[in-house]
Amino acid sequence: MDGIKALQKLGLTEYEARAYFSLARIGPSTVREIVFDSKLPRNKAYEALQRLEEKNKVAYLPVSPRKYKIISPESFKEDISQLNDSVNSLIKLMSQPKATEFKDLFWVIKSKKAIEEKLALQNTKARKEILSCNTLSKILYGNIRTMKQTVDRGVKVKMISTFDKNRIPSYNAWLKTGAEIRVFNHDKFGPLLPRITIFDGEIARLTLGEPEVKKEGDYITLWTESRAFSNMLRNHFLEMWKKSKPIEKFI
Repeated sequence: MDGIKALQKLGLTEYEARAYFSLARIGPSTVREIVFDSKLPRNKAYEALQRLEEKNKVAYLPVSPRKYKIISPESFKEDISQLNDSVNSLIKLMSQPKATEFKDLFWVIKSKKAIEEKLALQNTKARKEILSCNTLSKILYGNIRTMKQTVDRGVKVKMISTFDKNRIPSYNAWLKTGAEIRVFNHDKFGPLLPRITIFDGEIARLTLGEPEVKKEGDYITLWTESRAFSNMLRNHFLEMWKKSKPIEKFI
């Protein structure tokens, strides 16, 4: 039970911790499977999973019946400065291959904050290339620092953004990371910048946000480990890149 107690110390309720620990132990699972493993009442399991999703700790997979999956257990290391042995053991358990785990190609992340955290983490795992469309509306110092470290590792980073003269400080901050940035060609590709990112041609995300979705907490991101889908987005990005101009010409 050390893992459950550690999760409670990190801010989860007992029911949330039991549901989360079951996912760590058995891998992506349906509510029925989580109930069987955790011994939670079914209604309490649903409530716990909903709260874990709101806390950006789990996401659901778009399959039937719905399965739930842990999001980046490494994020706990950013939530607390000192981790006890129980937390380290829990993270180690999550990292171990599960005999029953399947390789999911698509899953869903909800909220703008959750996808920003996921992108920052994935940046650290990129090996060769990151291609991203982003409005760059904010100076996210943690993400910028991570991107600088990524570029310093030799990863090529290309970004396409819309241009707003009020965001010039943000553009300059991102340029200092070593990333190449170009301005989205509205005349060629329409009024809306697609919110996509492709890592090494293998992993990609597609986000539905503003203006289609008004509240940042309601943003929906499709995260995929499908190479075919990722390469389709990569080809579209490179076509937009060829038709775009360096942002330095605008600032």
